[in-house]
Amino acid sequence: MARHGASASEVCNFGPQRHAAVHDGDESSDSYRVSHQAPGYGSLYNETFEGGYYAALWQKIERPLIEDILRPFGGPNRKCLDFACGTGRIAGVAAEFFQQVVGVDVSPAMIQCASVPKNVSLRIVDITNDDIPETFDVATAFRFFLNAEDALRRDALLGIRRHLRDGGHLVCNIHMNAASPAGFIYRRGKALFGERAQNTLGLEAFCAYLRDAGFVVEEVRYYGYLPRLGPLLNGMCQRLVAPAERLCRALAVPGRFAQNFVVIARRQGRESSPSAADGFAARKNV
Repeated sequence: MARHGASASEVCNFGPQRHAAVHDGDESSDSYRVSHQAPGYGSLYNETFEGGYYAALWQKIERPLIEDILRPFGGPNRKCLDFACGTGRIAGVAAEFFQQVVGVDVSPAMIQCASVPKNVSLRIVDITNDDIPETFDVATAFRFFLNAEDALRRDALLGIRRHLRDGGHLVCNIHMNAASPAGFIYRRGKALFGERAQNTLGLEAFCAYLRDAGFVVEEVRYYGYLPRLGPLLNGMCQRLVAPAERLCRALAVPGRFAQNFVVIARRQGRESSPSAADGFAARKNV
């Protein structure tokens, strides 16, 4: 499928974001909306996924997983919204399965570095404040909720919900699972060495956000059992990330030990109210 870069004429209008490209869990911040804005930041973000551990995780584990999840949701006349689309990494995958994909982000620096298929349109618009006149069958949101502050997480989920049809689905991830060994180190271990704690988020806590926003969690997929073990071991982790994943799955290692998870949640209709017993536990995938 032909790809094109985003031009100024294709860009509408969003708001701001924060540094999440190079680190798994960013340092705690009170202002996620003022990140990813620096000139050239989009290029830096793209480089993160062009080589090393993050490229291997994306190419060998995360992208195939996202393809597997989105495939049954796609089809002719099906539309997907990619929230916080950045440089179009997830939007490009969604374009394989949906007739139309719209990516929205607050950062011109990110969107200007995007390269996406022809059936993807990218817009600089903050749908937490300014709605667009469209609704979608599916929404995606990757590498966003971990580092957004509490109020922004809630505003983002409500904004996404407003743009989903009743019964539509949200597919989103958390890229530093609080229950994982890496999450423990990021949350606790760094403090032991006098470093500033970095963000982690557990499944139960994130599901509470989703329920409060009117979503029912239908399925959870864990991935990324081997974390990045620092820059000196980047090459080793790059080579071992896929074998480690296969080994952990063969040994049925519980998903809570994985660094990342994807949540598939359904938008409830206005007549429904979120229930704490939304049944997601039965469909957790290790």
